[in-house]
Amino acid sequence: MPRVHTGKGKGKVGRVARRSAFTALALAAGLVLIGAAWVTYTQLALSVRESQSAEKLAAGRGRWVATPDASLYVQEWGDPAAPVMLLTHGTGAWSGTWFTLPATLAAAGWHVVAVDLPPFGLSTTLGQRKTVDYSRAAQATRISSLIDTLPKPVTLVGHSFGAGPALEAAMRSGDSLRQLVLVDPALGLGPLGEPPHCDTDSELGGPLAVRALRTSLVGATATWPGLSATLLRQFVHRKEVVTEQLVSAYQIPFARESFSARLGDWAAGFARASCESAESLDPAKLATWSQAGPQIALIWGEEDTITPIAQGKALQRWMPNAKMTTLPGVGHIPHIENPEAFAAALLAATHPAR
Repeated sequence: MPRVHTGKGKGKVGRVARRSAFTALALAAGLVLIGAAWVTYTQLALSVRESQSAEKLAAGRGRWVATPDASLYVQEWGDPAAPVMLLTHGTGAWSGTWFTLPATLAAAGWHVVAVDLPPFGLSTTLGQRKTVDYSRAAQATRISSLIDTLPKPVTLVGHSFGAGPALEAAMRSGDSLRQLVLVDPALGLGPLGEPPHCDTDSELGGPLAVRALRTSLVGATATWPGLSATLLRQFVHRKEVVTEQLVSAYQIPFARESFSARLGDWAAGFARASCESAESLDPAKLATWSQAGPQIALIWGEEDTITPIAQGKALQRWMPNAKMTTLPGVGHIPHIENPEAFAAALLAATHPAR
């Protein structure tokens, strides 16, 4: 006899499908609610934590120098009449995290000036956040504007992220610059020193393109005080140097108004750094400039895993007159891993002749 189809099977399948769809929608809604609650919580936490002005955090130390689009916070050490050494810091650092180095340099005859590159430290930018340019070229313009206010010629020292803007500024500075020193520079090179490659996939997308979500992520990681020591240890070879006292100095700008939001904006731009139209990203232009430019010195930690020493050797090929000093047993932040050895290497490479 022929089978009679009652439709009960199809009805059961439909009910299962509807329940699955409902479960999926409920799960998605739950995740949205959890995400919204997390963003709300972190925003509230940040509003409490990031409540102080740059002026209050400076506590009477340092000064601000006006540039066309920013007010740069600088700290100074030594005789104002002595030759100037300008220090530019790395990611997550600021003028207050050079620790004993400025005093050592000042005692050796330098007028030391340490600047905060926005959005780090206590420097502030003008206008609305959408108009802030954190590119290498823009940071270089800020450095050049600061150099214009200082006695010349200047010796410029750039560490890690700060080395990119320092190099870019050096290529524009002409006779204003006496010497350039790059310390474990983060220039966007490949692991073996390959030239920077524009990666269009580095564009931020999805939730990270939304400022509120990005700010919450930064606030729960990069600027969350409980993670500071762990993150800092990723940059050094000698883990024992990351003490509570040292970490607390890095955390001072965390209390600045809207610090996490600004840091998130910077990170969004830094992710696209290899696609910037900066002169210092072109090896051929570097080679031409270095032949007639100022003295160039490279100082590198031999155990650096953030910017491997192979990158330094590549830079020497592009800038043949650059002299490199390596520091054994040191990673990416020489001035905290071995302050004495780094200060000696920097002084040996510069010589503050009047």
